[in-house]
Amino acid sequence: MLLNKLNKIHNKISTYIYSYINKNNGFKSRSFYGEIFSLNLLYKNSMLDENSKTILLNSFENIDKKDPEFHWEFNNYAFLNYIIDSDDKTVEKYITPLTFRNVRVTNWTLLRSVSRLLAKKDENLAIEEAKDKIKTFQKDSGHIYDKKDDKSFQYHCFSMAMIAEIYEESKDEYFKNSFLKGIDFIRNFILSNGETLYIGRGQNQSFGYGALIYILALAYKYTNDKTILGDLEKVYTFLSKFQNEDGSFPLVMNEIKNDIPKIINPKDTNYIGWYPYNNYFDYLPFMGYFIAKATDVLKNLDLSDIQYKSQTSYMDDSFQKIVKPNYEAVIAKSEGYWTNDMPMPFIVYKGISITPMYGGEQFQKSFYTLEGIALPWCRITKTSLRKYFISSLSKNRLKIFSIFGYLKRDFDFKDDEIIITTDVYSPLFCRHNYLFKSSIIQKDEYTLEDKYFKVISDAPLKFFTFEYCASGLLKSFRNKNKLNKLTIRLK
Repeated sequence: MLLNKLNKIHNKISTYIYSYINKNNGFKSRSFYGEIFSLNLLYKNSMLDENSKTILLNSFENIDKKDPEFHWEFNNYAFLNYIIDSDDKTVEKYITPLTFRNVRVTNWTLLRSVSRLLAKKDENLAIEEAKDKIKTFQKDSGHIYDKKDDKSFQYHCFSMAMIAEIYEESKDEYFKNSFLKGIDFIRNFILSNGETLYIGRGQNQSFGYGALIYILALAYKYTNDKTILGDLEKVYTFLSKFQNEDGSFPLVMNEIKNDIPKIINPKDTNYIGWYPYNNYFDYLPFMGYFIAKATDVLKNLDLSDIQYKSQTSYMDDSFQKIVKPNYEAVIAKSEGYWTNDMPMPFIVYKGISITPMYGGEQFQKSFYTLEGIALPWCRITKTSLRKYFISSLSKNRLKIFSIFGYLKRDFDFKDDEIIITTDVYSPLFCRHNYLFKSSIIQKDEYTLEDKYFKVISDAPLKFFTFEYCASGLLKSFRNKNKLNKLTIRLK
């Protein structure tokens, strides 16, 4: 039963956290808000004894509150929820007076509004700020950007969670309508294997999947649409593959095994898909807590007769999803953050994503580069065609106009193969730049092969270097033809 499956996930996370903090007298690694989300999660699972509570609160007290990076909004929200659930007034001193860091991105702003509403302080300001953010950053498609250049699916999900909670507190239908638009948007990108968070900052991170499960539960509560239960089942199935025997999850849902770092080093390739602000013991209890909140929503609802929404194609001015009998593929316009890009199709075939997502940390020194995005590279200027550019996406066609040249890429999606024709004009001797997961093998100068597909080029491909993305290690191949046809043939 779906409810039992979700309960098992957050219960096992609780068991892991309980054991870890009692063994180590805390997390012993950097955290911004993990202690108080753990407090909530252990309480919900009836595991919060006095010793665990003391460990968590002592750890919280030792965090430097004068640090400009201190996450007041997240801690306020977690404390307020704990007080409401447990009626434990002894922790009110930690959020009196209510203090904020005032980060302006969408998800922090909406979180701040929820905290004000829960605390019953400055409620009119909370509503006003939330509506202003939604009006500015939620598109007609329902997608809410975290800021102008950030199309993150992860932070879309968390923002939708906060919008729903603003609705729960205010009963203002404006927020319910915004939430349901946002749900309709993200459901288009829940692929058949449950993978969803492959676009934007935070690709495939635990934080976003916790928020996604929670908003799907709320959407089912509001609509009674049984196909939402089918989406929940898909996402659960994807997530459950990554839960370790001890109950823990990786921070990024990929196959890379790593230790828990005290502080993440963005240049350490053992932590592919992490960002410098990521803390393992923030994201794990956060995910567990939001899955626990989802089960609270679902436990009073009729979960029988799970139905599955037929996968359908989708298009707006930023994204195109193509559904064929044997696969699904997503392409995305290049724009803003590197992680927004999907200039080559992200393909799910036989329940597995067989091609990579792109990008990573770009604002601090890291192992990600613009060469890790599948767009032409100008040899003379040593610059991607993506620099100083504008782009457009129409049906099956991506265009990029740059001061360094022009690209037109056409996609022909057939039942068993995808033909990609790229025409690039530049006086700067640009090279086509294609990237695939590191499992791919070069058979000859025209052919690459993987377990699930074969790549056939009409011009010689030359291995160039290794790059990285949240999917893991990538191999980069280049050729120098102006016009190149590449066929991805599924096996």
